[in-house]
Amino acid sequence: MQTKESAKAAAQAAVDDEVFEGKAAVLLREEPGLLDDVGGLYKGLLGNVFKEAPSSALYLGVYEVCKTALLGTAFGAANPLLVYLLAGGVGEFCGSIIRAPSEACKTMTQTGIADGFGDALASIVAEKSRRDQVLLAWSSSLYRDVPMGAIQIAIFEGLKTFILQSPDIVFDVNTLQAEAALGALGGAIGAYVTTPTDVITTRIISDASGATEGQSVLDLGRSIVEDGGPFALLDGAAQRVLYWAPAIGIFLSCYCSIRQYVAFHFTF
Repeated sequence: MQTKESAKAAAQAAVDDEVFEGKAAVLLREEPGLLDDVGGLYKGLLGNVFKEAPSSALYLGVYEVCKTALLGTAFGAANPLLVYLLAGGVGEFCGSIIRAPSEACKTMTQTGIADGFGDALASIVAEKSRRDQVLLAWSSSLYRDVPMGAIQIAIFEGLKTFILQSPDIVFDVNTLQAEAALGALGGAIGAYVTTPTDVITTRIISDASGATEGQSVLDLGRSIVEDGGPFALLDGAAQRVLYWAPAIGIFLSCYCSIRQYVAFHFTF
């Protein structure tokens, strides 16, 4: 998954000079083969691990707690799809709080602003402008992560429930392969829908020139559309879908398999 993430970050950072004059854009323009080698595609791997592992664990933990509580109400029992959306959104909101600094380190490393995860972290700690960028990027990422977290899990859970309740559909949704396929579908749809805010978040984090300073998320979105047209907000959409579809498929299928194993072998 790391190679696809690096390609996506590069595509979103490499835009026209008038739109974005950060170090990442200059670096990718002067060295177009920067990410051609395998080593370059794995830049930011450590940051990606720190970005995804803790936040994903928190996301699922909060999701399960909220889902259980809401489904125990009359309203929740009558509207399970809405419960999945709400619980997924709350889980992603909580996960995004610890994801933002790690995502900044990962993106700075991938786009050449920092030499490594440690260098990126030191830059964020030492420079107020970088800390402000992380805060702005986090606010932007909420528009991306909360809807995606809600959509991907709602599609996954909703399709499983629909198939189980459909007598004409003979399909075991509890196999590893089935859960991976349903998770991949949810991840693909969620990733594509939230590409515009992913573009904005990546531009904010990758800005080494101060071009985004003082702009709100909506201001930056408007400036991107004005300079590059509406499709500029879909830069990296293919890479994002190719990254998140298998990633969410693997993530949710492994989670469900582990949950089933623990439920069968352990009593708490």
